[in-house]
Amino acid sequence: MKTISVVAICFIILFSSNGYAKDQVIGKIIDNLDQKVKIMNGDRSVINLGKNNGLIKGDILSIYKTDDTRFTDVSGKCALTTVYDSTSICEIIKINNIEIDRDTVVIDKLSINDPNLYPAIFQLLTKVVEPYDSHKEIKVYVHNVFDEQNNITKFSESVQKEIKNVFLQKKRIKQPISIAPQPVFAYLPNEYAGSRQIIEDYLKKDNIDVLISGNYRIRGDKIELSLIKIDRNQEDLAVDTTLNAAAYAEMTSNVTAAYKPIKKEKTVVFDVLYKPVIYKANNRDERNNIIDRESKDNPFTEYNMKRIDFNIISPVDFRLIVDNIEVNFEKSDEYQLSMTTGKHEITGVFKKGFYFNDSLLLTSDREVKKDIVLLLDSPGDIKIEVSANPVPGRENIDFKIYKKTDMSRPEFKQVLMQRNNIKTVETFKD
Repeated sequence: MKTISVVAICFIILFSSNGYAKDQVIGKIIDNLDQKVKIMNGDRSVINLGKNNGLIKGDILSIYKTDDTRFTDVSGKCALTTVYDSTSICEIIKINNIEIDRDTVVIDKLSINDPNLYPAIFQLLTKVVEPYDSHKEIKVYVHNVFDEQNNITKFSESVQKEIKNVFLQKKRIKQPISIAPQPVFAYLPNEYAGSRQIIEDYLKKDNIDVLISGNYRIRGDKIELSLIKIDRNQEDLAVDTTLNAAAYAEMTSNVTAAYKPIKKEKTVVFDVLYKPVIYKANNRDERNNIIDRESKDNPFTEYNMKRIDFNIISPVDFRLIVDNIEVNFEKSDEYQLSMTTGKHEITGVFKKGFYFNDSLLLTSDREVKKDIVLLLDSPGDIKIEVSANPVPGRENIDFKIYKKTDMSRPEFKQVLMQRNNIKTVETFKD
């Protein structure tokens, strides 16, 4: 279970003399943590730039000699492994045959559209990247921001746009190719705490690491904005800030998408029964016919199969992949899973094993694979029977899917081609 804690942080934007020059942030290597005469790959250096300069863990900086004021000849590169307010630890990851000392480090400056929103968004960004290894790319989906009536307003869209603007300037942040799974949209930010596991399961299904959303309310002359991070791998949290309501009055009053409830999917528990087809070759002619079909004029396969005296064919390494979750049947032919109503992608895959009695002699290189899309429109106990036929020329994976209660078969078609509490971080702006 994830641990949730409360942290209060004061965040100030600093534009220092060694900070923003034109479109770049410029600093210096001020120390060598490994205390070596010559800095090498893998060594850790201290630089005089940090969060106050828009840097995050995983940022990669270019290194130049101090006299190369035009930045024409890169001496090397370093990656940030630890970032403090005004300093960072940068690990040398590349040296271009030039000795590195207390040299200049350079990185592109963050482009900011709304300085009022930036402190909270940047604080959220740092909290997204900090739990991950510095080299890890993080897939982040930026969802909607809602007002107190769960509507989307011009202000909502502006916040969402600025989150994307700041986040996607960082190379380790990746935007998923597809949008978040539709069932996630049924949950509003005030429901995330109680539905954390369900939401994270959807993110896992679509290979999304982090979902960013938020809500706001107007209290007197202030907008109370909360930006929320749901992370399927790490802890969940929220960054709270206040803004001047008058500055955004026109935007907050302009509703662009009125709230419409989306049906929440129900959980379905289902059993999977794996039924391998074990085939026995009765005579040499049948065995030779199987070799001809399996080799398909491939002399190497034909040679290898003729060297073995097999009499049984059976599927091996059978795997079932349900919404990117892999299930194997090494210990049992039965498995129980849970999923929700709605659309699910299921893939079965195995290789063919050639045996002499109970001894495995050869495993085919080619995989037998079948994809289906399962559409569940109502909850109920589901049973799936999967049979795998390895016989060359008759290879197949057959799915039999039905509800236990009434034995009716849900629609499916073949494909052709914990969070209990939210951590709050207070941000303040001078």
